[in-house]
Amino acid sequence: MAVVLVGWVAGELRLRVLDADPLAGRVGHALVDAQVVINEPWHGGGYGRIALGRVLGTGGGPVLLRISERQGPQRGSTLVASGSLERPRGPRNGFDERAWLAHQGVHAIFRLRDYRVVGHRGGLWGIADRARASALNALAPAGRDDAAQVDIGLAFGGSAGMSQPAVEAFRASGLAHLLAVSGGNIALLVAMVVVVAWVAGGTRRQALWCALGVIVLYVGVVGCSPSVLRAGLAGIVGCLVWLLGRPRDAWRALGLGLGLLLAWNPYAIFDPGLQLSFAAVAGILLIVPRIRPWSAASGLPELVVGAVAVTTAATIATAPISWWHFGRATILAAVPANLLAAPAVPLALWSALLATVVTPVAPAAGAGLAWCSRWPSAWILRCAWIGEGLAAATPAWLLPLLLAGGVAVLAVRRRH
Repeated sequence: MAVVLVGWVAGELRLRVLDADPLAGRVGHALVDAQVVINEPWHGGGYGRIALGRVLGTGGGPVLLRISERQGPQRGSTLVASGSLERPRGPRNGFDERAWLAHQGVHAIFRLRDYRVVGHRGGLWGIADRARASALNALAPAGRDDAAQVDIGLAFGGSAGMSQPAVEAFRASGLAHLLAVSGGNIALLVAMVVVVAWVAGGTRRQALWCALGVIVLYVGVVGCSPSVLRAGLAGIVGCLVWLLGRPRDAWRALGLGLGLLLAWNPYAIFDPGLQLSFAAVAGILLIVPRIRPWSAASGLPELVVGAVAVTTAATIATAPISWWHFGRATILAAVPANLLAAPAVPLALWSALLATVVTPVAPAAGAGLAWCSRWPSAWILRCAWIGEGLAAATPAWLLPLLLAGGVAVLAVRRRH
């Protein structure tokens, strides 16, 4: 009861902060020589880019920054900028920009017309910004095409550097989740730390203590978007559960993560990303134990059975949410596309992350790792094209029919 009360109070205080609109009196006017800091990497498609930022000084506040360029100043840059301050748009074509931004505490858009970089933020965030810039430079030998941008998306999230057809292929194939840092990235990161510690002669306990620090650093480098915070929190909770020897109750850990995130931002419950993330994990916990016996009866290797079970469970669990928010549910394309891409994901992620660590010490070796990382990423891109083709070739009536058949089979088996 005390925990619920603390969460309620924390959530109420956060809502007051998120609902505040300090820039209300300046909306509709031009801002000239305003100081602005960029709080996250640029993202978006087409010829424009967006990023969350903050207008500094008296009367300042959080804003969504818009530029008409394909590449803006790096995260953490402080700008002196001129432009117009506008209200976000209301519901249009199924997307409510105003509500989406309000849930993040942003109530105004600063459309930049002219700017110059005058500095960079300091402190811990400044260290994380410089680490991110160094990491991205380390991956430069991978190239600048879509395969190289997939590599960057896997390691640090985002699709801003990809062509629009490639982005659409990832969406249609059900592989778009690979371009947003999630629990899978954190799990592979922890696995890499454990392997490196084992090679260096350390114990698993020492490796997991190191992993806690690595997760925090990784979240800082990637950026504290909701999906990254969810993944980082899940990884930290998982490591602590093992280190403290507590019962490994996955449902309790899932509930704890959800509770902490909602205490920090109660509006996150409306975020499709949060819904998809937790639905995927819940689906894995709920469906995999029921699928695995059927798959094991096929005589396939355990690794293949596990991959099929996890991919199918996560795809089925997230399909209704994808259909509700985005008007598409790509089960028949997502399952084969994810299975084909699965072996390449750890290869691409590990080689990219190792390249960022090795490059400052051994530039030639780091460049080699970065170049190698583009090839598994190129295969993942190919899987996205294949999945997009499967999605286009699948009749619209086939998915509901298969789902109805699956429900009927489960009902018959349960009755008997």
